[in-house]
Amino acid sequence: MYQLNITVDKEHESWYKSIEKVLKIQVKEINGVIANRTIGTRLEISIACENSFKAKAKTIVKKTLSELYLTLVKYEYLEGKVKITGLPKDSFSILIHTLVAFDREAEEEILRSILSIEYNFALDGFFNFRLGELKQRWNDIAQLASNNAIYLGNEETLNELLKFLMSAVTPKIQKIVVSVLADHFNVTGRYKNSKFEFRIFSPEQLLIYLINVAPLELTLEGEFEDKRLYNRIVSIFDGKSG
Repeated sequence: MYQLNITVDKEHESWYKSIEKVLKIQVKEINGVIANRTIGTRLEISIACENSFKAKAKTIVKKTLSELYLTLVKYEYLEGKVKITGLPKDSFSILIHTLVAFDREAEEEILRSILSIEYNFALDGFFNFRLGELKQRWNDIAQLASNNAIYLGNEETLNELLKFLMSAVTPKIQKIVVSVLADHFNVTGRYKNSKFEFRIFSPEQLLIYLINVAPLELTLEGEFEDKRLYNRIVSIFDGKSG
């Protein structure tokens, strides 16, 4: 029987929650079991499976932790480092999400080279003592954004920066169609050999989704009443009306 324990201080409970559900689903697929408990100020996820699934379990955990560090953890880190006053809350959020997506392939390579899954893994310990190279990269890009804060208050200039950052992001999806309906945005596309369709109800969430998947081709259908949103999408993603 193979067992792995992942722990983190309660201070970072959001990290714990972000991986808990994903691990439960994927560990179940290899006939493994997962249990949670609190030990003092620390939260713990324990994963157990047959030794024949050990390699698969470690792959699942490594992929999940990589996603954690390069999304939620990176977002929280940059959010605290980028200093821009006067920028609307939604624009600041979109900027941070774009900085998170920026250069993610190179950062995945760095993380893959240092992330080793053993029997006990401390999420916060790894962040504090092993992510020096990534933190330096994050500091550099945060400093660049902060140094140009005076220009980013201009919507057009900010959109140009976001477009530049997105140009360095490898697309996850070839083509997406966003349709404006009465009370939501309908998103359709194809990933690998499967078609997908779902709803998004918030302009900010739509932008965050598009930043994350970085579609190579984006088609917009319907009338966008929110012209600021429309202009931003067209500017950043070269969106075209269908």
